[in-house]
Amino acid sequence: MITTCLGCALLAAWLAVPGAAARTVRMRLEPAAAALSIDAVAQAERQRQRRRSWIYLAIVIILLALIIAAGYVARARGAVLTCAALLIGVTGVRLVMQYHRRRSAFRARTEVAHACAVLASYLRVGQVPSAALAIAAADCDVLREGHQTRTLGGDVVQAWWLQARRPGHSGLRELARAWRVSTETGAPMSSTLDQVAVSLAADQALSRVVNSELAAARATGKVMAALPGCGIGIGYLLGGNPAGWLLAGPAGWACLLAGVALACAGVLWIEALARQASAEV
Repeated sequence: MITTCLGCALLAAWLAVPGAAARTVRMRLEPAAAALSIDAVAQAERQRQRRRSWIYLAIVIILLALIIAAGYVARARGAVLTCAALLIGVTGVRLVMQYHRRRSAFRARTEVAHACAVLASYLRVGQVPSAALAIAAADCDVLREGHQTRTLGGDVVQAWWLQARRPGHSGLRELARAWRVSTETGAPMSSTLDQVAVSLAADQALSRVVNSELAAARATGKVMAALPGCGIGIGYLLGGNPAGWLLAGPAGWACLLAGVALACAGVLWIEALARQASAEV
C-alpha cells in the first residue's frame, strides 16, 4: 500500500513538473511565438491553462496519496488528522494565492493606467502612434507585447484584447478601442488616452477604498474560523478533554472533520463574496 501511494505521488510530481529541456525550449520559444501572431498568443494561453489543470490534478493525487498513507500507518485516526490538516493547509494556501493575485492585479491596473498616460504624453508632443508606442514600450512593460506584435506585422488591437483577459489588464480594452478609432479615422488619440488614464486612475482609487472597507469583513471571517480552536482551549480550562473526545471515536472524528470543513468553507465563502463585491466596482 505504501509503495502504491509513493508511486502515485511520484507520478503526480512528474506530471506537475515538466522536464528541464522542455521547460528551457518553452521559455525560449513562447515569447517569440506570442509576438509572431495572435493565434500563437492564444495557443500559448491555452497551453498555460492546460498546464495549470495538470498541476491541480497532480496536487489532488498527492493529497489522496498522503491520506491513504496516513490511514495505513496510523489507522483511521491518522487519516482523520491528515484530512483536517490538509483542509486547513489547502485553505491557507488558497487564501495566500488569492492575496497575491489581488496584489498583482492591482499592480497591473496601475501599470496600465501609467502606460496610457505615458503614451498620451508622447502623442501630445507630436509623435505618430507607432513611434509613440515604441518609445512608451521601452518604459512600460505592459505595452511591450503589443509593440512586438505590431513590429512583426500583427494586429496590435487584437493583441491588446487578448492581453486584457489577464487579471488587472482590462484597461487595455479602452486603449485598443482608442487605437482602432485613431488608426481607422485619423482622429487624434492623445485626448482619448488622457480620458482613459484618468478613468483608470479613478477606478484604482475607488478599488482601493472598496478593498480597505472589505478588509474588515475578511478579517472577521478569519477570526470566526479561529474561534473553534479557542473553544477547545476553553474546554481544557473548564476541566474537560475536548481533543481527546474528538480523536476517540467515529463521532468525534465526524465532528472534527465537519467543524474544520465548515470553518474552511466559511472563510472561502466570505473571501468569494468580498472578491465579487470588489470586482463589481
